Amino acid sequence: MRIYLPNNLDLSNALRFCKELNTLVSEYTDYLYDYSLLSLVEPFGMLLVGSAMRKFINSHTNSNHQGCNFSGKNYAAHMGFFQSIYLDYGNRPGEANGNTRYIPITEINTNALKKEAIENFEHVGETIEKKSQDLALVLARQDFNLTEYLTYSIRELLRNIVEHSESNSIWIAGQYWPSRDLVEIAILDEGVGIRNSLRNNPHLEIDSDESALILALEPGISGVAFGKRKRPNDVWSNTGYGLYMTSQICQQGGSFVICSGSKTLLMNKFTKKIFDTSFNGTAIRMRLIASRIGNLNTVLQHLVNEGEKKARENKTHSVLSASKASKSLLSKIKP
Repeated sequence: MRIYLPNNLDLSNALRFCKELNTLVSEYTDYLYDYSLLSLVEPFGMLLVGSAMRKFINSHTNSNHQGCNFSGKNYAAHMGFFQSIYLDYGNRPGEANGNTRYIPITEINTNALKKEAIENFEHVGETIEKKSQDLALVLARQDFNLTEYLTYSIRELLRNIVEHSESNSIWIAGQYWPSRDLVEIAILDEGVGIRNSLRNNPHLEIDSDESALILALEPGISGVAFGKRKRPNDVWSNTGYGLYMTSQICQQGGSFVICSGSKTLLMNKFTKKIFDTSFNGTAIRMRLIASRIGNLNTVLQHLVNEGEKKARENKTHSVLSASKASKSLLSKIKP
C-alpha cells in the first residue's frame, strides 16, 4: 500500500494525516511511504507526524516498510525528520547544530535528565531550567525579553512531561521566521496523555478528550490534587499553573496548541478552535510574535492574579467539569 505524505506539514495537515493513519486498514504486508508531495514542513508537524509514523511502523512489525521520493527534501532531512522515522537519510535527531533560526528535532531522555540532576546534586527542576534556557537562547537572537519568555514556557512544559506523562522521551523542535516575526517551539511526549494524567483526580469530571484539554489549562488543576495546597517553601513544587500560564502567554502574543487523544485545541487572542485527530501522548505548539510580547514579570504577575482568582472560583465546586471551569472559553470554541 502506498501512503502519500501531505505537501505541507502544517497544523491542519499533520492532524488530519495522524487521524487517517490511525484508521488505516492493517491488512497489508507492504507499506510504501511516498514523500514526493512533501514541500513545506513546520516543527509541530514534523514531531506529530514523526511520532504517528513511528507508532504505525512499530505496531506493524510483520510488514515491510519502505520510503521513496525523499531525496532532495533538504530542510526536513537537515532537521532530522527522516531519521526520526527510521529512514537512513539526512541528520539524526539532535545531530544538526541549531542556530538563531532553528532547533533541530531533538530527543531528550527523561531518565537522563533525572540522572544529570543527581550527578549535579540539584533538583531536577534546576536541570530542566538550564536545559530550557539553552534551548531558548538558540532562537532568541540575543533578545533578553524573548529569552525569558521562551525559557519560562519551555521549562513549564518540560516539567509537566517529566512529572506527569510517564514518558521516557521528550521530542522538541523550533523555528524562527524573521519575515513573519514569529517563533515556534514544538514539544511532544508519547506518554499517557492528558485525559489519563488527570483521571485519578476525584474532583474532576472528565467525560471526553475535549473536556480533559480544557480542564488541563485551568489554573491549579494539572499539578497537585485539586483543592490541596502545595508544600510550603518548596520552590519546585508543581502548583498546576504551568499549562495555564504558558497558554495565556502565547495567546497574548501568538497562539497555543495542545493535542492529546482524539482532540486538539487551538487558542489565540481572537478565537478558540477544536480539531479532530488521533495521538496518544501530548503535543504542544507555542507560537510567539516577538514584537508583541511585553515585560515578562509584568505579564506573569497579571496572569498569576487572574489565575488565583479563577482557581478560587473553581474550588467552590466539589466536582469540577469543563463547562463549570471555562464557560467563557467554551463559548468561543468553534468546531
